Amino acid sequence: MFIKEEDNDLWLLMIRRREILQDPWSGQMAFPGGHAANQDRSLFDTAARETWEEVGVDAGTQQFLGCLNNVYPKNAPMIVSPFIFLLLNKVDPKTSEEAEEIVWVPVSFLLDPKNVSTFVVTIRGEETPMPCYNYSDHIIWGMSFRIIREIISKMTVHS
Repeated sequence: MFIKEEDNDLWLLMIRRREILQDPWSGQMAFPGGHAANQDRSLFDTAARETWEEVGVDAGTQQFLGCLNNVYPKNAPMIVSPFIFLLLNKVDPKTSEEAEEIVWVPVSFLLDPKNVSTFVVTIRGEETPMPCYNYSDHIIWGMSFRIIREIISKMTVHS
């Protein structure tokens, strides 16, 4: 997860995932990242490699801020370990095979409780209301929403 400071705000780098049939998060808003590979010596290496592959940003040249709590997706048996980086210099993220679109989301938008809403998603044939943000016609929900809520809770505690 990358954060930049610009125009008197903080901004989170998100992607809209490409529509891929085998991907359970196909087309959804997400943070760059992915599965560990054999060549990765650590989860930090995984985060750096995956962000380079997905958006072309070198995490190794940015300021590592730390990790959030592990997140457990509700639709896959895996653990997601969010790493947070502060961008120290201007970057030009690119789309990739996995990232259809790059979206910078202002933290000021995420901090405003009025911007939390719900939308209905069909899960196992049942319509279920889910909390979300609707930013610039992009619905941010699920794991990404939960990760953002943890970031927001840390920001409001420390501000």
